[in-house]
Amino acid sequence: MSILLTAPIGGATVRMYRTGGLGDCFLLAFGRADGVASYVLIDCGVFLGTPNSKERMQEVAEDIKQATGGKLDVIVATHEHWDHLSGFEYAEDIFRTITVGEVWVAWTEDEQNPLARQLQTQRKKKLHALTAAVTRLTAADENRGKELQNILDFNGMAAKGEAKQMDLVRSFSETVRYCRPGQAPLQVPEVAGLKVFVLGPPEDSKLIKQSRPRKGDIYTVASNSAELSLEMESSFYAAVEGLETAATEMPFNASFGARIAEAVASTEYNAFFDKYYGADSDKAGMWRRIDTDWLLAAEQLALKLDSNTNNTSLALAFELGNGDVLLFPGDAQVGNWRSWHQVSWDKLAPPIKGPELLNRTVLYKVGHHASENATLSSLGLELMESEKLVALIPVDAEQARKKSWNMPYLPLYERLLLKTKGRILRSDQELPTKPADVPGHLWQDFEKSTSQDESGRALWVQIEVNT
Repeated sequence: MSILLTAPIGGATVRMYRTGGLGDCFLLAFGRADGVASYVLIDCGVFLGTPNSKERMQEVAEDIKQATGGKLDVIVATHEHWDHLSGFEYAEDIFRTITVGEVWVAWTEDEQNPLARQLQTQRKKKLHALTAAVTRLTAADENRGKELQNILDFNGMAAKGEAKQMDLVRSFSETVRYCRPGQAPLQVPEVAGLKVFVLGPPEDSKLIKQSRPRKGDIYTVASNSAELSLEMESSFYAAVEGLETAATEMPFNASFGARIAEAVASTEYNAFFDKYYGADSDKAGMWRRIDTDWLLAAEQLALKLDSNTNNTSLALAFELGNGDVLLFPGDAQVGNWRSWHQVSWDKLAPPIKGPELLNRTVLYKVGHHASENATLSSLGLELMESEKLVALIPVDAEQARKKSWNMPYLPLYERLLLKTKGRILRSDQELPTKPADVPGHLWQDFEKSTSQDESGRALWVQIEVNT
């Protein structure tokens, strides 16, 4: 017997799925005047390499089908990362049996948009170079090679499947909307009073590539490490691909140099290189060589590429009829968050600016599994002033720990606990218990609004948002 997910009239129920690892999958039900609900699915994925991931995501998809009666009014695919989209591939057969009204994606997925095409082309080229760098770095330093591979694996960047998964999601409906910040609010069918505001991603490549936080942006002390310059970055990509353009970045004319393979193979120079720099058969002189040192920049560039993709996240604010806001920012990072402060809807009465939506947020889906740099402080969380604020964190701390990732990041998590008065739902934990310093009536209201799957499968945890 199917059990439909319900929601109060004018309110919402948000179900966060326990994907079995690091991954986002949220089913939103919005109560309608006729007593039924309209449904929005935001992402469906889990970290690449998670044990039994296909079977788990098929269970999740089957639950989505039952909870919605086999009809989704909207599917939102926030960005091209494995932990947000892979479930659609793992459970394609099930999703094909669900009627989908519309698919919403960011403008960065629009092949007719020149900037979107440019960003996609750049990403593919850089990913190709970084994948090649794994092989070369592993040969020089096995541990560093594995570290780079781990970075690429985090969101399936080296799996070459995310673009296919995004195409798959778009194929579920004939109506695909490419969402742009500041456009007229979107509507979910049959839900009176609900407005969906598009906050990001910004239509500015500089902001999309802005992933490094400044001091005070996030809940940590600013790092002393510096990003690679654009010149060094371009030199890396040219060098790893063996491009001729790399010669323009060299300090000396090409006539004064020789390719390493040619030098060690030369009968004239082989003895010299063998003695002082070590050929493949003799490692004695390897300490003098720096020909693979440039590959160490690959780790930083892989992280930057990952952050840039996160910054293309479709960030949505669902405003209920009473003005309360449910904030779903995908994995938006610094540049995306900052851009919200320039977004406005001046034609509405009254006009609305981006920060106002943060002020009225009562439910915040914490970005990027509550990592260090996906929630801004003064320009983000500190602007969420509602006494009703609840946070949802799709995280698997044990899986993150095994990869040496700080998720959830402790300084951010501690601030979330204070801001929400302990009202945090995590996908890797049972429902929370009342903190000692939180008033009883506040916690009772929270407890009444939350529930979890008691079937033995522990598929989900959810919260009802009343108006």
